[in-house]
Amino acid sequence: MTTQGDPRAARRGAAVRADGPAELVGPSHPERHGRVDRGAGDRPAWRLILAGAIAAALAMISEARLGPRDPEVADPSSWWGILPSGQPADTARGVLAATAGLAVIGLCLSWLLLLARARRGTISPRAAGAAALAWAVPFAVGPPLFSRDVYAYAAQGELARHGLDPATHGINSLLSREAGGGLFIAAVDPRWRDTHAPYGGLGVGVERACAALGDLLGTGAAGTVAALRVVALISTVLLVALALRLPGGPRRADQGGRSGRCRSGRTVAIVLALLAANPFVIIHLVGGAHLDALAAALLVAALVIDRGRGTGRAPSWALGATAVAFACLAGSVKATAFLGAGWLVFVHVRDAWHSGPAAATGRPGRRTATIGTALAANTVAAALALLAGMAAGGFGPTWIGALATSGKLETGIAPASVFATLVDLAPRIVGLEWPGDSDAVLGATRALVLAVVGLTVAWLALRTWPARATARPAAQATRPLTPDAVRPTGPEPGRRDDLVVVGFGGMALVLGSPVVYPWYLALSVPFLAALVALAPSPPGRQTRAAVGLIAVTSVWLCLATLSPLAATWRLLGRADPLLGAALVVVLAAVVSAATVPAVRRRTTVRRRTIPAPQPEARTRPR
Repeated sequence: MTTQGDPRAARRGAAVRADGPAELVGPSHPERHGRVDRGAGDRPAWRLILAGAIAAALAMISEARLGPRDPEVADPSSWWGILPSGQPADTARGVLAATAGLAVIGLCLSWLLLLARARRGTISPRAAGAAALAWAVPFAVGPPLFSRDVYAYAAQGELARHGLDPATHGINSLLSREAGGGLFIAAVDPRWRDTHAPYGGLGVGVERACAALGDLLGTGAAGTVAALRVVALISTVLLVALALRLPGGPRRADQGGRSGRCRSGRTVAIVLALLAANPFVIIHLVGGAHLDALAAALLVAALVIDRGRGTGRAPSWALGATAVAFACLAGSVKATAFLGAGWLVFVHVRDAWHSGPAAATGRPGRRTATIGTALAANTVAAALALLAGMAAGGFGPTWIGALATSGKLETGIAPASVFATLVDLAPRIVGLEWPGDSDAVLGATRALVLAVVGLTVAWLALRTWPARATARPAAQATRPLTPDAVRPTGPEPGRRDDLVVVGFGGMALVLGSPVVYPWYLALSVPFLAALVALAPSPPGRQTRAAVGLIAVTSVWLCLATLSPLAATWRLLGRADPLLGAALVVVLAAVVSAATVPAVRRRTTVRRRTIPAPQPEARTRPR
């Protein structure tokens, strides 16, 4: 007898086909159907969420109680008593540094497990969002940690409030302005007190507005830092919300006739896990209150707007120009965001070349006019955005001359610095010396790495050019095209070239920068997260590369900003060897408790995907 399916088997998660064996489509293969197994997937999720929340709280409290890493730095407030009034003793510092380091490692492990479950489709968007929220709360309410850049932001805003350009004046200039300027200066790392700010007009405008609010409320430096934290929180929420719109989805209409985008639960869970719950977002964008969150939110908004071209809701040239304006506003906060503006101009020229009446007629004049119109609209939009940014900051484009400020320092984890170290050590192995000093070698390697980054971005962009050329069917090859045959269109449905170029190109720019910090990832990870969410199952090489880059760089850079463990090693050296062995056992137990259940669940899922062999039917002899 032929049947289309067995309802009872379907409820058990198996679909019976008439021409073959049953195919499991339930909890074992949730990714095949774009949904999430909420029944089996969310039951143990609260344990992972709780473990990450405990790790986040321990990391915040331990790092806060360590106090400033430089004894010449003083916090402007105790932040509700969380920050200490003085430097802790050497023993306490060793314990706190070790606790903070282990807690950050625990948070990273929790995130990696969450990410693995999101990619398998065994966790719902609600659980992924709850994890991101629970892990971010301790850093949202605690003081700025793992970086003191926000105190530099506050001091630069105070400079701008007094009419001094942060791009041409150091923070020490506040000493000649008012007595309260000493609190701003004391909170800033001494390395940045005489340097100039490399931030654009919009970034300085935000800093000045926060400083003005702190002065209005009479809270001074502490109020300015709190206002900057609020800006970072709002920017991070907008960043995640806009990133969820990047993957898009097929258009659908509800009963009221309104159209929208439908996204699968697995897609949303992946974006939330890769971005919202990412340790660098929680620790540095939320906790560190970096302006990179604002720049990233503006750049993601630019790509979301640009993806609306060709939908008919507004003229394509207007949406494209608006997208360029938002990207330039992002560049007015962080200059590296101009990568997105450059890509948008390139893609508008590319689309103008391959579409529209000019492409249909093949006349060079029409094609040149179409490209000229696109370039003119983009140029006007970029100019207006840059002027608006400078008006917000109150100064001209003086920040361009201060872009080299970050390069005055060196981070040993930057690939350019690692390359310079290897180049400098190579001749010494054979007893030779370089004719120049180490600074010359570092400068050469930085220039070489930046050249490689430029070539990489250019290659990523140029390889998308032929993708827009549409081949004509053979049956229509002899028919002449009319101007109405090809119309201006926006990005094709399902295209991911913008995510590839801005995501991988932004990551190359992060790793190729003279200095590398975790918050630099904000201008790359959102686009790579959307790219992973759009990938089909099983994932391809590009998807695996994106996931690997996000996981490795996020964990690596977060661990690189931990407090020095010199006091911890001194403490362990004075302690009994049994104490060190006990710590190793405890750490191994924690790691095992976090990983073994996940491996066991994954093994169980794999076993359920393989149907057990059915015994042959036996008949009774008559």
